Amino acid sequence: MEAPPPPPPPPPALPDDVVEEILLRLPPDDPACLFRASLVCKAWRSAVSHPHFRRRFIGLHRHRAPPVLGFLHNWKDERLPDFVPTTASPFSLAAPDRRFWRPLDCRHGRALFLSDDRQETQELLLWGPITGARQGIPVPSAFRCDWPTAAVFCAADGCDHRDCAGGPFGVVFVFTLDISPNADVVTSACLYSSETGTWGKLNSREYEFSMDFEHHSSVLVGRSLLYFLSDGGMILEYNLGSGELAVFRPPPDDYGSDNHRFNLMLAEDGGLGVAEAIDFQLILWKREVSDGTNARWVLSRIVDLDIDPCTLVPVLGFAEGANAVFVKTVGSLFMIELQSEQAKRVCHNHGFCNLIPVVSFYTPHSRLQVPGGEHQDPAPRLNLLRRGGQQGVWEEKSLELAQLLFDKGCKAINEEDLAHAADCFRHVLEIRVRRYGGLAPECASTFYRYGGALLCKAQEAANRSGANLRGKGQTDGNMTGDGDDSDLDLAWKMLNTARVIVAKSPEKTMEKVNILIALAEISMRREDRDSSISYYFEALAILEHLVRPDHFRIVDLNIRICLAFELASKVGDAIPYCAKAISLCKSRIHNLKIAKEGLLADKDLRASAAKGHSGKSTLEDEISYLARMLPRFQKKLEELKQAMSTPSDGIDNIMKRVVSQASHEQSVNNTMARTASLTSSQMARSNNSFHSPTMSTAAPSGSSVTDFEIVGREMKRAKDESISYEPSPKRLAADDSPSVNEI
Repeated sequence: MEAPPPPPPPPPALPDDVVEEILLRLPPDDPACLFRASLVCKAWRSAVSHPHFRRRFIGLHRHRAPPVLGFLHNWKDERLPDFVPTTASPFSLAAPDRRFWRPLDCRHGRALFLSDDRQETQELLLWGPITGARQGIPVPSAFRCDWPTAAVFCAADGCDHRDCAGGPFGVVFVFTLDISPNADVVTSACLYSSETGTWGKLNSREYEFSMDFEHHSSVLVGRSLLYFLSDGGMILEYNLGSGELAVFRPPPDDYGSDNHRFNLMLAEDGGLGVAEAIDFQLILWKREVSDGTNARWVLSRIVDLDIDPCTLVPVLGFAEGANAVFVKTVGSLFMIELQSEQAKRVCHNHGFCNLIPVVSFYTPHSRLQVPGGEHQDPAPRLNLLRRGGQQGVWEEKSLELAQLLFDKGCKAINEEDLAHAADCFRHVLEIRVRRYGGLAPECASTFYRYGGALLCKAQEAANRSGANLRGKGQTDGNMTGDGDDSDLDLAWKMLNTARVIVAKSPEKTMEKVNILIALAEISMRREDRDSSISYYFEALAILEHLVRPDHFRIVDLNIRICLAFELASKVGDAIPYCAKAISLCKSRIHNLKIAKEGLLADKDLRASAAKGHSGKSTLEDEISYLARMLPRFQKKLEELKQAMSTPSDGIDNIMKRVVSQASHEQSVNNTMARTASLTSSQMARSNNSFHSPTMSTAAPSGSSVTDFEIVGREMKRAKDESISYEPSPKRLAADDSPSVNEI
């Protein structure tokens, strides 16, 4: 029997430039096509998620308006997603959870939300629908009222607003306060600038009626005028240039409409307009300025609609940039394109009262493509806890759940189950941020633990694959990998947020030291030597106030600074820190030997030593470890001095060897060591924050493995390997050997 013929060879792969040209032709109003294309293979995902592709994709459609991808809403029906698509194919965006965030506005590639008023401090959240980037903006306590509103806009000069996410922006916050029962109501507005990171001057005016802003969003006319429609039907104008406020009435009610039947829009000439829906018709008004001062409402046009059922009720939203309005009938929600007067049914009417349309060109976005400066944004919110289960009574029970998950995370770290640890801390962070606020001190340690777990997880993945933590497939300044580099990026955000929180307190704590060292480690991985050195210096300045001058961590930090200078080709700067580490190492060994002799001289301690509870073994471990490290420090110092006296060609060869060694030596055991060292009971007593060096140096109860044993695993295997610069994952057991902490 003859063997079947071999299968034909697979067709040759299309060239990358041909693939890109094909993908560029996919329809912009059906974003699911590009999303599905990104799932075909890594090459396609890399192509469609690259900024160059997005620029070309938008450029091909520069003569058409951006599509309406869907809308945000605040309807209290948990069966509905937070983002409702209006596209032909199924499509979704991971919008913030509306149970905790009220959508207020969406413009220029950014959506704006306000936190639940049940929180002690309110916060605005800026969300990028395309990038998924999130940024918290604290709201001053003086702005708090029942139904405020806000608007966001791009502040970049000359921007056409077709793809302006990542640039400077402004936020206008509007609120009303009743000063006293007999006085007029004061309506105020304040402008926030992302370029300064501060709120500007508060502008106010008195009016006889209170203004609530629950059912309508804003419109931007030109580049200087923002308009807000209150629930009572009055229109508030805010001048971005002068900060002046003005109040005026909507169009006349000749058509028998009430205040809730219309919404703000842009007129055909770009000025302020109003749309209202009555029975079979959509009635459009525009505000005309006459004689340069006075303004009046003029009927612009009437659009007859063929919609079944044809009885229309309020206009729910205006898609700024796409020139479309949303109206609802008894059973359906329709989007009407005003230019073509075509109506499209987008979903059932679920009782929506206000819609925030999302208008933008969509291209898949790698979550590592972070707009400039975004890594410094405080308190990114994590939409991780889903509906159902225990979330109905999350106030108290979720805090108990958070503590339980926190303890599990710490246990998972001790068991080196880093993925499970990161998942636990991620859920803890979601609960605590929602309860206390994004920049609350109660969240600092959780941001730190989560970041530390991600950092170690990234290191572990890189060690397995042999990859560099700076990212796989990094080209053109764009990181497109989805594995350990993604963990590293998120670790940076978490740790930087922790740094922002703890920096508010002038107290010098071990927590600050740990956070700064972890940030320095990430900077080293990214080859940002200057930032790494800066973080190490900050950590050393704090640490010198918390421990004795010859403490092991002081020795370790001096070596780290030496390495960072060395990798930055600043050999002369590295020498003093290596010499200092040698001096401190000798002093430490001397003091430990004295402490060991004191332990042996104590009869009670000798008796306990027989039972296996003495601190003698930990002292011997540290002495042994430092004794092994000392000659390597000395050898390193000799190499540095030799490099200083060697011609430039020789220095280049030495530095190449140093970089090769250092890339292998860098690890993050110290981060997880200090994360693991704080037990759950200690965390509960300290309100989830470190406040004393003893907490971060105490090993978990019952631990018999010292930090030097863990750190020295590689050293024990190869005596002649280059210096390991990592401190201990677990500090010496302070409870078992009090004298150790006094040395």
